[in-house]
Amino acid sequence: MWHLNTTFVRLNSAMLQFFNNAFKSSGLMHLLLLGMVFLTACKPPHLVEDEIPANIGSAFLVLNEGLFQHNNSSITYFHWHSHQNSSELFEKKNFIGMGDTGNDIGIYGEKIYVLMNNSHILHVLNRKTGKLIEQVHLAENGIGASPRHLAFHQGKVYISAFNGYVYKLDTASWHIEDKVQLGANPDQILIHDNQLWVSNSGGLISAGDSTISVVDLNTFSEIDRITIGRNPGSLTYLDGFVYALARGDYVSIPSKLVRINAETKMVELSQEKDLSAVQVHVGKLYASGYYFESSSSTLHELNPLDFSTVSGNLIAHLNIQTLYGFEQMDVFGQEIFAFLDAKQFIHQGEVIITDGEFNKLFSFSAGLNPTKIIFNAP
Repeated sequence: MWHLNTTFVRLNSAMLQFFNNAFKSSGLMHLLLLGMVFLTACKPPHLVEDEIPANIGSAFLVLNEGLFQHNNSSITYFHWHSHQNSSELFEKKNFIGMGDTGNDIGIYGEKIYVLMNNSHILHVLNRKTGKLIEQVHLAENGIGASPRHLAFHQGKVYISAFNGYVYKLDTASWHIEDKVQLGANPDQILIHDNQLWVSNSGGLISAGDSTISVVDLNTFSEIDRITIGRNPGSLTYLDGFVYALARGDYVSIPSKLVRINAETKMVELSQEKDLSAVQVHVGKLYASGYYFESSSSTLHELNPLDFSTVSGNLIAHLNIQTLYGFEQMDVFGQEIFAFLDAKQFIHQGEVIITDGEFNKLFSFSAGLNPTKIIFNAP
């Protein structure tokens, strides 16, 4: 039973006075009042857009990157059943700002991990409430580490950072247990078969980098370094192979897609492809692209054996301006895709939810430059 809506009773006092004058019988008047109170008390709650419940389960959480050095990152909350939406989950739950340039978010156990690149902080939140549990500051000799991406494995959090290191953080003590120095500006990471694969992007140095490091998680040492091409980015795994994207320099060096034998660490196929990211979902290899010249975005399924295109543009009908990320999820037994539209990086973003066949189910507003989405199960 919901609480009595006293505002409703107060605003309708004139109506009550009218009935009081019309019906002099106190018994009838009491009966009328009781009926009005009962109806008001049982009225379901009105969902105010910016309200966030105590329990934040059964909802999408969208990490909005914001603008670099503008200190305006945020987390959008969107409830699967009620479609209740708020653009400031972190601030409303913790009464502080998130910091600058959110890069990654993930759920591991009963906690949510949020990585802030330019504030050099890992926020650790309670998965049910969104309340802040711990903040881990990442730095070397007093200089911020510029963390980029997260991966989880056997009670540890692995964090790549543009300062050249990958950190191993214990999830019980919040202490950094170990670190390993790799190539220039480690970026995206993948864990497979007790090994950590890391893209050395070289994005902050003029010479760049063209390599992927492979780290043995038992010894936490680099055991291999594979050359794939300028500016390595996406890493994904399928059927014994790691697929990696070398993004080039966006001017004279084109991007290319590479297939690496996960056991031998040998490059078995390399092909120029104008892409932004590659991901594997439900045994299929997907490639996305955003093209500045035409302000258009695409998503294709590729044949993993020869990189030929299996499908046409799977998202042409969704009218996405700037595809900034996408994820496949299983939500209450239903396969869905979530597409993040950054709207040319200057407007509030949008999230488009489709079924497994890319038919649009609904969409909702996000913050500035939505970069990663997760679903927080109940």
